[in-house]
Amino acid sequence: MPHQDTEHLRINIQSMKAIFDRLIPCETSSLVRHGNASLDPGWLAAVAILCMGWTAKGTLGERVKTAYTVAGELFQVSTTVTRQGLMKALANYGQPLVDLVIQHLSSKLGQWKGYRTTAGKVTLAVDATKFSAPRSAANQREFAPGIHHRRSAKYRKKADESKALTVQLLTTVLWHLGSGLPFRWCIQGAAGSERIAAREMLESLPENVRLVGDAQYTGAPLWSAIMESGHSFLFRVGSNVTLLKSLGQLKIRDGFVYYWPDSMQRRDQSPLVLRLFQIHNGRNKIYLVSNELEMTDACACKLYRQRWGIEVFFRSVKQSCERSKLCCQTPVNVITELNWTLIGIWVALFVGKDMLHKQGTNLKKLSPIKVIRVFSQAVTIIACHAQQWAPLTDLLSQSVLAEEKRPNNRKASRGHPCKKRKRQCGKPTIIQATTDQKKLAKIYLE
Repeated sequence: MPHQDTEHLRINIQSMKAIFDRLIPCETSSLVRHGNASLDPGWLAAVAILCMGWTAKGTLGERVKTAYTVAGELFQVSTTVTRQGLMKALANYGQPLVDLVIQHLSSKLGQWKGYRTTAGKVTLAVDATKFSAPRSAANQREFAPGIHHRRSAKYRKKADESKALTVQLLTTVLWHLGSGLPFRWCIQGAAGSERIAAREMLESLPENVRLVGDAQYTGAPLWSAIMESGHSFLFRVGSNVTLLKSLGQLKIRDGFVYYWPDSMQRRDQSPLVLRLFQIHNGRNKIYLVSNELEMTDACACKLYRQRWGIEVFFRSVKQSCERSKLCCQTPVNVITELNWTLIGIWVALFVGKDMLHKQGTNLKKLSPIKVIRVFSQAVTIIACHAQQWAPLTDLLSQSVLAEEKRPNNRKASRGHPCKKRKRQCGKPTIIQATTDQKKLAKIYLE
């Protein structure tokens, strides 16, 4: 019935407005505006979430139009903005606005009793994924790993050269195991380092956090930084890691090993005492190390299995939400687009999990794709109700090709690069400590 549809529309608008009132912090109004900026940062954040996180189809310009139309219905304002205007305004507020929203969302995770900690600590899975972006000249200069040494580099195959010129953004994410939601992330170019990104995010973490990661997160700089920050870790190790046994009083038969590479010995750094775990995934043995010496094998196995949830989150963002390739042509805009895409999906999943928690349902039963579809449908319904549609004949008369000026220069490459072939992780190398190492280790271990 018409009156029932109108009632449902009114409820949807009120519910969506309540979401933004709750999850966009009031402190956004105190952010410094640059130049003659007139757009309210809270309104900008809502439009960015609607556009990049909840609107499924269409070009970025069409999604911006849908977003500010819906925002007008929610906040009863008639403000409009173009795609370029939105991206420029978000870039002007920059990282402070993004950080403010992320910190506010992170603080909400502690409201769910029983989900904040896992095995006694706030536990975060760490992993990285890559998002593709248009191969514009500006994006290639900023993000493509092979653009700076293109003339001097020699490639065995044409596909290798194409791969070096591909524009990708390496995004390292800290994912909260208890709630199944992201916590922090760091965006770099394709040649960036996951370990460096993880080390840089340690300052933004609360006290006594446990990090769980795959075999990419190894090395003395990262492990030492985690321990010096008062945190702990559980990481997989493979054949790229050499561990020592019988270096001190703790023995490998009790599950203890030492990590003391030559670089740490030259810098007069003490060896790291670690606990070694061997678990089986049904096909191969997996080796894990942790600086929590009291951790049990069962706890380590459970935590590492739960780490797989971050892979499901990546699949939800890139495949279910169809955000594997970004749209913007400049480095600043493409980073802005990726930040607000992740925030928008985070907000949608948070609202879905919060609803389950109020019902007393386990948060792990939430279907990410169903939540995203619900928000996408709600945005579409509100936008269709608010827009004034032109007659069909007028719309058909405007359906002509756009006049585009084609550039004279050709693109650098159109070849599709081959997929990366990963090597097997293998098992860590465990060797007997030498006599000289034992003598030197007594200074630190006794």
